[in-house]
Amino acid sequence: MNQNSAPASAMRRTGSKRVVVGGVGRESWLVLGFVCVAIAIRLHGLTAANLWLDEANSWQVARRSWSTLIGELRGSPVGPLYFVLLKPWISAFGDSVFALRAFSVLASIALIPAVYALGAKLLSRRAGLIAALLTALSPLELYFAQEARMYMLTSLVALLTFWAYVEWRERALALRDVTGSRSALLWYTIAGMTLLFTHPVAGTLLVALNLDALVLWWQSRARPNRWTVITWVAAQLAILGIVVVYLAFVSIGTAASSQAWRSALGFERSLRAALLFPFAVVAGQHYYASDFWFAYNDLLQRTGSMGRFTTLLIVQPLTLLVFVAAGDATIRARSKAGQTPAATPSVQGAQRLLLFALIVPLAFAVLISMSRALETERYFLFVVPFLLLLLADGLAALHRQTRFLALAVLVAAMLLGTRTTKAAVSRDSDYRPTAALILHDLRPGDRVMIQPREMNAPLRFYLGSPDFPVVGLAADASAGRELAKLPPGRTWVVIDYRSPLYTLAPQELQDSLHAAVLQDEYTSDASAGVRVALVDTRNATKQ
Repeated sequence: MNQNSAPASAMRRTGSKRVVVGGVGRESWLVLGFVCVAIAIRLHGLTAANLWLDEANSWQVARRSWSTLIGELRGSPVGPLYFVLLKPWISAFGDSVFALRAFSVLASIALIPAVYALGAKLLSRRAGLIAALLTALSPLELYFAQEARMYMLTSLVALLTFWAYVEWRERALALRDVTGSRSALLWYTIAGMTLLFTHPVAGTLLVALNLDALVLWWQSRARPNRWTVITWVAAQLAILGIVVVYLAFVSIGTAASSQAWRSALGFERSLRAALLFPFAVVAGQHYYASDFWFAYNDLLQRTGSMGRFTTLLIVQPLTLLVFVAAGDATIRARSKAGQTPAATPSVQGAQRLLLFALIVPLAFAVLISMSRALETERYFLFVVPFLLLLLADGLAALHRQTRFLALAVLVAAMLLGTRTTKAAVSRDSDYRPTAALILHDLRPGDRVMIQPREMNAPLRFYLGSPDFPVVGLAADASAGRELAKLPPGRTWVVIDYRSPLYTLAPQELQDSLHAAVLQDEYTSDASAGVRVALVDTRNATKQ
């Protein structure tokens, strides 16, 4: 059914386009198709990449006893919910790489129909379908769907929080439905608390929603009901109260010190990361702003390939052109709607609400990264659905031929980004060959020492449950002095690229360890990988 021919009872005004609210049919099958495609993409190669440091930490925390887990979370800078849910998950499905990552896959799949439903409610069915398709194909969504961390769960909870807010503002400010608004506000409060317990940085979305509520009240023709204001403020105080209680539980000093390694990016680099975020959503994290110009120059000099140039033409300039066209279409549609009888303020600002949900968190990303670097694509992944809904809204407003052409560009860019994402089978230091080497040549009485100590998580994961100790060293500790303290015997010294020993020449390494090195080799990429030295401590000397 064409949305323009729908009966009046099935229509709801938004100030930009019509929204068909009732009925299911072809759209449901299309969304189901998107879900099936997303499942295939996400499950394919799910275990190909190694379990890297952060993922191994998820495994290490979740597999401990409840008392130990709670103690660990007291010093954690991230919310506890993911780990609390991951523990029963691995109890039920095991702690293989597939099982660990499948939890994030499940959250990413649930996100797709939720994006469609929200888009159909807030914008139009067409926009919802486009946004659901882009969510299913986005290589950035794929990457974090295949990572055993809390970021995909945060995205899902953020979308549900946003949705609860939309329900509340519609019922409280437009329909004056007191009973319905109370129920929606309760769900919003629960979702907001859940969001903060998933990842505190997602609290920036709550700032955006409160900003939208203030704008709505300011623009309302009639002053909002006093009870509406009181209950809204009470909900925010309830969320804040839970956070205060949690902060009393957390060891602030420990959590802060765990992030001390983050360096300041400065304003320019922080702003650049935020501005390039939309391209990462469409093309993944493996393309950089200067790539196209290098490819163009190489082509002129006949030193580059046409394939590389064409790929970058799609994922950079043509994608930018689609962004511009979609933005222009949105502005034109909104201007045209402004010339028609006005809609109620609560449903008039659909685009504004989505813009707040996108821009406010990214503004915080810039401010935070100026002093403590945060990877925008990772920590602010939860704004991707809002970006894609805005983009879909603009695409839905284009003429049919132009819309199909723009979608073809975006889908091509996403597929190219997906191919590049899947080609990268190593995430940070890969401890699979390291563990295989040690287990192959292991002898009774052998020990393992690793520097820096935090890398023991991925090493232990791939070693399984060996019956020998793993000694962790701080990055600035003297490995030679620690070796001299050990009883005579063989010790496997595992050296991550973060260790000062990693780049030493063989003789320099032996001198630094003050012991005979029986074996010395790099077990993964020499530029950013792992080095293993088998040391005989029977002849070790104290420094």
